[in-house]
Amino acid sequence: MSVTNGSDRKIRIGIIGASADTWAWASAAHVPALKSLPEYELVAVASRNQANADAAAKVHGIPHAYGDYLEMVRRPDLDMICVSTSSVHHHALVMPAIEAGKHVFCEWPFGTNMQESLAMRDFARQRGVRTLVGLQTRYAPIVRYVRDLIANGYIGKLWSVNFDRANDQTAQKSVTREYYEFLERANAGLRILVGHSLDTLAAYVGELADLQSYCEVEMNEITLATGETVPLTHRDHILVQGRLGGGAVFSSLLKQNSPTYKPFHLEISGSKGALIITTGEDLLPAARHPGVPFELTLLGTPGHGQPFERMDVPAHYRLVPDATPAGQPVDVAHMYRHFAEALAKDEPCDTDFDHAVMRHRLLETIQDSADAGARRTFTAQRD
Repeated sequence: MSVTNGSDRKIRIGIIGASADTWAWASAAHVPALKSLPEYELVAVASRNQANADAAAKVHGIPHAYGDYLEMVRRPDLDMICVSTSSVHHHALVMPAIEAGKHVFCEWPFGTNMQESLAMRDFARQRGVRTLVGLQTRYAPIVRYVRDLIANGYIGKLWSVNFDRANDQTAQKSVTREYYEFLERANAGLRILVGHSLDTLAAYVGELADLQSYCEVEMNEITLATGETVPLTHRDHILVQGRLGGGAVFSSLLKQNSPTYKPFHLEISGSKGALIITTGEDLLPAARHPGVPFELTLLGTPGHGQPFERMDVPAHYRLVPDATPAGQPVDVAHMYRHFAEALAKDEPCDTDFDHAVMRHRLLETIQDSADAGARRTFTAQRD
């Protein structure tokens, strides 16, 4: 039996952000994830005009298409709306869905600023709708496996966490003006790269308790596909160091716009051993996006001075159907399945709008620390 709205009925969902372009995030991740889950029925798609909506519906086999988003939102038979668009549009699209009494998924970053985030969260609370935000990587099988390894003493007492990543996508790939404006308006270095990364790290090892940060603009211009050179103003090199709630030392250097590339590399060290999570090899420039990679290699050593060996994630950590396509849809499907289970049991969802506001508060604390040149404390709790 599927997990649904407290009954056998599927969660009927409409999506905005899917397109005929199968490389777009909503098309590549959300649509195949939802179509593979028995808990959901993907009923409708909305786009900026009817032609785009019709094209998306045809490509993805979605029954209904809308050039008017509000018309889709007001369908009485829809239970949930998925907003998978640029953060610039989140507030304008999420608020009508809440007003219509729908449960709402919103992509990360959650709005463009804290004011929008609080407005969406508070309105959802007022209307009593359930919410979900796109921090899907914490649901990945490898994250849950590593968390269990640590809890079961594989590395002993957690001593330190070190994370490095450099993304040279803007240096290696022709960038459109639209994508450039997205990076600037989204404050992509802090809000996308760091936001996704630190949320995932918190799922592995727990939240930061105090921190010192440095946020710099290092790559201050790029050349667009048109040949025009334009300035980059968002903070692109971000160093965060401090301690986790349990006392372990933490250090992270993340570079959003960089002339060099460094694969995702996370090392978790303890009194008995260590774990490394890495992409291992270079990703193609088109795959060096600001989010967290989904194809990771796990290495472990159960003793100091011993060689690292590859560790495969046991099959039982995959909690989604075999029909869920490999790659991007897997973590997204785990996220949606968690939401369906929480909804059926009337329990909180781990990554609801309250969680999103808490994550934004961490990013504000990082920015404040950098601006003030001072150490800051952080309390990871919902309001």
